[in-house]
Amino acid sequence: MAQSHPPVLLELDGDSWSARLHRVERWLATTRLLQSGYRQLLDGIVDDVAEPHIKTYLTELRDVAREHEDRIDDLYRAFGREPGHAGAVRSTGATVLAKTRQAIGHLEGAAGGAASGVWRTLRELLLSNLDAIAGFAVTEQLGLALGIPAVVDITFPVTRRKTQDQLLLQEYLLEMASNAILRGKDF
Repeated sequence: MAQSHPPVLLELDGDSWSARLHRVERWLATTRLLQSGYRQLLDGIVDDVAEPHIKTYLTELRDVAREHEDRIDDLYRAFGREPGHAGAVRSTGATVLAKTRQAIGHLEGAAGGAASGVWRTLRELLLSNLDAIAGFAVTEQLGLALGIPAVVDITFPVTRRKTQDQLLLQEYLLEMASNAILRGKDF
């Protein structure tokens, strides 16, 4: 017979609680950076895609990415913090992140024989979305660890949608892969 143990509850003093929330605040800035970088990659690829069904999907995805970016302000509030106001720094960081990913993606794509820019950017988008999923999922775990269920109410739908999008992005990447690698073009 399995022995049941009652839950252990710990009470944190004000300084300890504040220190934890400060650490969460830094993670939220990271999550915003990851999501902003992902959205910026979307901004850059939509107009370059010629295939109508992929272009339509990526346009929708860009709008959803903006909504997800806005949800980060809600996360700050759920943790009892004011949303970050370092707009220029945040924007610059996201731009640098997106451009760094782009450079690495181009290098990897070229090494693999994919001369196509759109296919390589789609691959970068896939990896960037995965990072942003992790940002929101870690935030969810922080909310659970600190006993703040409102965080889960915000992160769970975002993580679910982003995971769904990840699978479709992967399908589009695979759809374009053979042409990008074997023929050196997207379609």
